[in-house]
Amino acid sequence: MSFGERLYKLRSEKNISQEELAELLDVSRQSISKWENDKAYPEMTRLLFMSDYFDVSLDYLMRGVEDEGSEKEAAVTYKSKNLLAVWNNFISNLSAKQRKMMMFLYVVVVCACIALIYAFMYGVGYAIGQLIQNITNDLNL
Repeated sequence: MSFGERLYKLRSEKNISQEELAELLDVSRQSISKWENDKAYPEMTRLLFMSDYFDVSLDYLMRGVEDEGSEKEAAVTYKSKNLLAVWNNFISNLSAKQRKMMMFLYVVVVCACIALIYAFMYGVGYAIGQLIQNITNDLNL
């Protein structure tokens, strides 16, 4: 099985179109078609992204080699040691529209975290105030 056939198989299993994959990788649909027809190959950063996205090793993606035992160990090591690199790769492959959506998501998450912290601190402050008031009332009796 060739690289193009494996890519087609993986894409079909994920049930995504060439256009959807092209948008994820920030390339044209024609590029995906060329890769699937073995007329061209993607660059390394896109291969790494596809490897992570389809949850397969680069060996499988490029050569069709499947080694169950060491592949799982390597995947865990790869993911734990290079999580930031994978994240940066993911972000760099986003389209402008996807980056805007990601920034919006960041803002929403940060605002939600600030609201939760504020609510927690307000609740704790209120409880401490009630405790102090109860102690003061008990001492005045």
